[in-house]
Amino acid sequence: MLYLLALLATGQAGGTPPAGAASLQQQFDAASDASASPGRCEEAIAAFEAIERSGAAKRNALVAAAIDVRKGRCLVTVGRDAEGEAAIRRGLPQLQARGATFASDVRDAIVMLGEVAIRRSDYDGALVEYRRALELSAGPQRILPLMLMAQALMFDHDGQALRYAEEARTIVTTSPGLSPRDVARVQTIYARVLLNEGRDKEAYAVLRDSLAKQGGLGLKVTLDDIATRSDLAIAALRNNDVVNARRYLVYTGAGRMKDAPFATAVDMEPPACDPAGGVRPEDIAVVEFTLGNDGHVTDVTPIFTTGGRASAIAFAQAVRDWSWKPESARAIPLIYRASTRIELRCIRAAERPSIFGPVADALSAWFDSRGVGSPAWADMPDARALPMQRIDAARDDLVGLRGAIMLSMSPLLDEKERDVMRAKARALATTLNAPPAAQALLTGRDMKKYDATKYRAALRATLAEPAVAADAVSAATLRLAIAAPRFKASAPPDAVQLLDAVIAAPLQAGHPLKVAALLQKADALARLRDVAGAQAAFRQTGLTAEQCALIGLEPAVRRTGGGSSDYPDAAARFGFEGWVRAEFDVTADGRTATQRAVAAYPPFIFNDAAMGVVRDARFTSSFRPEGALACSGQQQSIVFHMP
Repeated sequence: MLYLLALLATGQAGGTPPAGAASLQQQFDAASDASASPGRCEEAIAAFEAIERSGAAKRNALVAAAIDVRKGRCLVTVGRDAEGEAAIRRGLPQLQARGATFASDVRDAIVMLGEVAIRRSDYDGALVEYRRALELSAGPQRILPLMLMAQALMFDHDGQALRYAEEARTIVTTSPGLSPRDVARVQTIYARVLLNEGRDKEAYAVLRDSLAKQGGLGLKVTLDDIATRSDLAIAALRNNDVVNARRYLVYTGAGRMKDAPFATAVDMEPPACDPAGGVRPEDIAVVEFTLGNDGHVTDVTPIFTTGGRASAIAFAQAVRDWSWKPESARAIPLIYRASTRIELRCIRAAERPSIFGPVADALSAWFDSRGVGSPAWADMPDARALPMQRIDAARDDLVGLRGAIMLSMSPLLDEKERDVMRAKARALATTLNAPPAAQALLTGRDMKKYDATKYRAALRATLAEPAVAADAVSAATLRLAIAAPRFKASAPPDAVQLLDAVIAAPLQAGHPLKVAALLQKADALARLRDVAGAQAAFRQTGLTAEQCALIGLEPAVRRTGGGSSDYPDAAARFGFEGWVRAEFDVTADGRTATQRAVAAYPPFIFNDAAMGVVRDARFTSSFRPEGALACSGQQQSIVFHMP
């Protein structure tokens, strides 16, 4: 512990201690205690900042450095990585220069720098920091950096991770005073390395020993217990021990939460497949993450993958961008928010551009022309961006208009608040002379939650506004949306006329809206048995049969395909609930093909049942020459509640 008052009294602060220094000492000690206590970092940050405001830090470089390092660790802990890293790097040289006096602070800070690097997927940078921490450690102090090194290297399959894990295991099993639970914690990481090296039987044996050291399968669990049991489930499956895999999962509590709250993510996109970049369609990954109260993902740890480091990083990066509504996140018990695992595969086809993309682009260009730069939240996950969007939306200028538009379409808001934001955005758009694209976007994107009749009526009302009708992109977008089939609702009677108007619109040849209209017209004519007309419309797109699956509107669902009989018996026996996100292609006749699970919770439980549901689903038919796919890479979530 650094004693601030002692430094001041010895003259290191540059003078006689001022009156009230004792209370300042108490503030510093309290802040330091809070920084070292789980869950108290926000308190510690506030306390350290109060000391900084008092001027004490300015009077002594060492005091400032100690505050920087301890506050920096807490800033990283609460997710303020950039600020935390800057503070640590600012204070670290001063503490390093003091040698053994601050050795613990220095090691902890360097480890935290490694964690920051891992969060931005800079594994090489993290390894540099972990090696620095390892060089400063001796005896049992080496265990933490050794384990972190092993976890950072375990997807490289070159033996390095195993050497570090083995050293950590040797130290923990030979050092006096360490408990069986300490041994189990290290052995679980060691076994995880074995799993990723393909040494499944050895991993299974080590994990069973770790479970025994933790007291077996009891009902009272810690995060360490959950980690060991979750790893045991993976190891059991890898060893074809399906029954025990399910048993271990039962004792983690996974899949036993009411209403499957993890299925309610508003944004849960797996990474795109990239075989050249090391992310292959056949790769499976299990990723662990922490979910904050506000619905954003914090710590993400790849646990297992059949691929290499590139695969592990891609899956971790994808999970970092996921978001839940705050109320959905808070419905999840704290222990599972702190540590939850998802089974993942990459997706073969990235999400298609929306037909509202051109009006969104036109609106962005208008904001740029008015000097409104890109917002700080532009590339953030929805849950992280939301507080900043609320601040922007409170204004009555161009920034406020942009914020209100975003909130009116935010999946994180309830319907009432979205309606308020949409009304504000419409009023501001009129006051600020926003282009027609604003009205088209507000109507088309935010009204999707309504049934087909109400949705189309709203679109037609906006299209009837003279300024919108006169804007080629806005009018074409609305006509396409009106003409599209929707769930259990056929295309409207005037669909072909609407599509012809888009095709004839003053847009350049090959414009995405024109191509989408021609594809949609081919579908409509084929449903009317006008095959020659459908072929002619398709030829005008200039696309090949293979290209046509990559653009245009998605086929609408005609039948979901699910029922209570689809609930797997084994899951029912163990009391599991969960969900699977499936990826599949849609054939020209509306059937599904090449079904595969791309995300699942709990891992490995409902995959087969979900694929059965997807196989039975039916979509609207589409005209495609030579029977090519109507739509590739569709995604759908299937939730399993106990019947």
